[in-house]
Amino acid sequence: MRYLLSIIISLLFASAIQYPNDVHDMDQVSVWYSSELLPESQRWYSDPPPEDEIKFKLANQPSLKWLPKDTPNDITFNINPEKTFQSILGIGMSLESTSVYALWKNRNEAQVREMVRMFIDPDHGAGFNLFRICIGTSDFSDGRAISDHPQGYYSYQDKKEDVFSIKNDSTLKIIQTIQLIQEEAVKLNISEDITFFASMWSPPPWMKTSNSLIGGTLIEGYEPVLAKYFRCFIEEYKKCRIPIHAITIQNEPNFTPKTYPGMRLSPDQERKIVEAAYEEFSKKDGEIHTSLWINDHNMNHWKNALKVLQELQKKSKLHYVNAVAFHNYNPMASPDNMSKLHEVFPMTDIQLTEHSEWGVKGMYNIQRYFVNWSRSYNYWVPMTTIRLDEHNQGPYNNINSLSPTLVIEKGDNAPDFYLTPEFYMIGQFSKFIRPGAVRIESTFGDVKGLTSIVFKNMDGTYVQVIVNQTSGEKTFSTVLSNRQFNGSVPSKSIGTFVWK
Repeated sequence: MRYLLSIIISLLFASAIQYPNDVHDMDQVSVWYSSELLPESQRWYSDPPPEDEIKFKLANQPSLKWLPKDTPNDITFNINPEKTFQSILGIGMSLESTSVYALWKNRNEAQVREMVRMFIDPDHGAGFNLFRICIGTSDFSDGRAISDHPQGYYSYQDKKEDVFSIKNDSTLKIIQTIQLIQEEAVKLNISEDITFFASMWSPPPWMKTSNSLIGGTLIEGYEPVLAKYFRCFIEEYKKCRIPIHAITIQNEPNFTPKTYPGMRLSPDQERKIVEAAYEEFSKKDGEIHTSLWINDHNMNHWKNALKVLQELQKKSKLHYVNAVAFHNYNPMASPDNMSKLHEVFPMTDIQLTEHSEWGVKGMYNIQRYFVNWSRSYNYWVPMTTIRLDEHNQGPYNNINSLSPTLVIEKGDNAPDFYLTPEFYMIGQFSKFIRPGAVRIESTFGDVKGLTSIVFKNMDGTYVQVIVNQTSGEKTFSTVLSNRQFNGSVPSKSIGTFVWK
């Protein structure tokens, strides 16, 4: 069975490629394409098309040549490497319980390791490096075998008299999965690239006005108690040799879920929690270097984050917050709101911590996140079983409410799986734009033609990612100083162009 899985993964990446570090010829531009197919269609669960119907899957194309600057195409992208913007923390995915369960189902440890390499390997996989962990239970989980809650939701201290424990995370193989990622990253010599951050959906019931993981808000005065709860989580994960780079104070604090863990927080409440957490983490006898991110919600709530930062600034505590985190579930909200916040507080990072993307329109969204100062992109729920409610007791556990994930189980009793086009398309970013890369000034373009972003990696490699949302192939010129290259991107596809 392990041999079969190895063949499957090898075939999936037969056309995928060398890492940009292997681009040595200064006159060559390496090219890769990926295409959409039935984006967000329910058919991926019920009747998936053969994978060979996906026209391009991180497919390496003939290289292009740099030429002396000449008459460019109608679509031209001018690059100015002298002007740089934010650096990239990472691109990756969540490690919530539903995906972890699907990862391990019908697989032994050796097979899981091969899957992990498919996700993290920048040479022969997608090159993901940023992973979101849940502090306790999210809406994508099922802990009924280990929790008294009807849907299996849990915190690390459900009752006040309980001893704090992350045992449930271990039982559900979340911790083991993270450790396998770390171990495989060491083998691939990319361990320094791997970053974990964590988000809380709900504190323990006894800290809340609802006395439940669902609904309510934090009881006034419990901010220091919650701060110690955060400390316990970080320290227990550290004992497992898992460093937590950052935590978000509360997942979607401007919304009160009725069917899964969550709580509503006002900007003033969030500020008080930030103060308590930072001061708890700063204790001289146990200093913690985990950063604090606020908001962790849709872009239309950027003014709430603004209020938190303004109040902290008045108290000379702006440095308590490292970043403002955003989701993109409100279709009326624009990524431009992230730039509005950046204009007021340019030293506070922007992070895109949750949103799944489909098709070339989704790839355009990712471009816009980076253009609007995000240092990251994180895909929510990358993997599922074919029976959507098998390990998912939240409301999004049926074919009418859960859009296709990156990886989907083929059958109920075998390790076989298939990759949706989005796996390859997101790989057009994550495989080539490595941690520490800086965005550089370039023409963005428009959706009627092509849209483009350009980064420079720490090794000097340049990466241009171009999205074509139109129904026809589009040609373009990229101009850098006194030279240019001419290329094209097929219809409904994304192209990545790499040079030294």
